[in-house]
Amino acid sequence: MPPKAETTREQALQAAVRLIRAQGPEGLNARSLAKELGCSTQPIFRLFGDMDTLKAAVRLELDKIYDRFMAARVREENRLLTQGVAYVEFARKERQIFRALFLDRCMEGASLGDIAAAEWNRPTIENAAQITGLDLASAERLFLNVWLYSHGMASQMLSNGVDLPPERVEALHATAFAAFVAIEKIHGKG
Repeated sequence: MPPKAETTREQALQAAVRLIRAQGPEGLNARSLAKELGCSTQPIFRLFGDMDTLKAAVRLELDKIYDRFMAARVREENRLLTQGVAYVEFARKERQIFRALFLDRCMEGASLGDIAAAEWNRPTIENAAQITGLDLASAERLFLNVWLYSHGMASQMLSNGVDLPPERVEALHATAFAAFVAIEKIHGKG
């Protein structure tokens, strides 16, 4: 009889992502993951030690999914506008992963300043400054306004069932972007 195949870290992470997509972040626990893998909980704890370590590793996997999604959609001609639209589209297409990353207290403790200072947001802020003629401080405020607008739209789609077709999301973002730019040009220096 051949030896039983050993569960790998990658298999466990992919199974965890499948569980989150199917059941949401609350569906991920040692027993559900073991069932998804067809093994006992022992290999999971051998691979990760404890659930906190597993969840941290899963978070990194979810971040990779989000990063790939966004990278395929964000365009240099206006990173902020296309990022906002893509963020809402991610919420539409990856509802449970969006919940896990952005709605279930995973960002707890992050201030708006922390979000604007995050290294992955700096290219978007710099692009916004370049295409609008705003200084960096104004571009940061613009970024935060558009990010909050996008997050609110995505959250309403998920939690309240607001139905916004992609073309409407794009039109609303274009209008909001123009309005926020105009506000920064008038009031941004104060």
